[in-house]
Amino acid sequence: MKPQRSIRVALVGLWLGVMVSFSWIVAPVAFSVLSNPALAGNIVSRHLMIAEWIGIGLGTILLALLWLETRKESGRQGGRVEAGLLLSMVGAMAVSRAWVSRTLHQIRLEFGERLQTLPPDDPTRQTFDLLHQVSVGLMGWTMLAAILLLIWLIRIPSRS
Repeated sequence: MKPQRSIRVALVGLWLGVMVSFSWIVAPVAFSVLSNPALAGNIVSRHLMIAEWIGIGLGTILLALLWLETRKESGRQGGRVEAGLLLSMVGAMAVSRAWVSRTLHQIRLEFGERLQTLPPDDPTRQTFDLLHQVSVGLMGWTMLAAILLLIWLIRIPSRS
């Protein structure tokens, strides 16, 4: 494996690790340990913001590294697959950061602890729940894409 590819594998692995630690450790632990759901939500929201910025940053670095490696081999199919996965991952994190997480945070600020007491048919509660599902979907897609990208980078031979 080329050194540039090894670096990309390590960076994608780091990104995946950040997302897995958030989704499977930080969020569940915060809500199970803290008796105040609003406080747990604040902790999870802050950690998610960091994870999103890490994803956007690592994704941008990965795209730049891919461009540097493939600029001499224009039209190479492998570069297109990798670029497509990376662009979708960065796009998912950017949408999550710029719209979904920002809106969820605004709702949390406006309603505070009252958010937990809103009935399921309340429009604000429905919006919050829908955006939460969108957030989970975006993170889920990004983790799946990272796994696919790791398989691609490890299993598909690169041109020398």
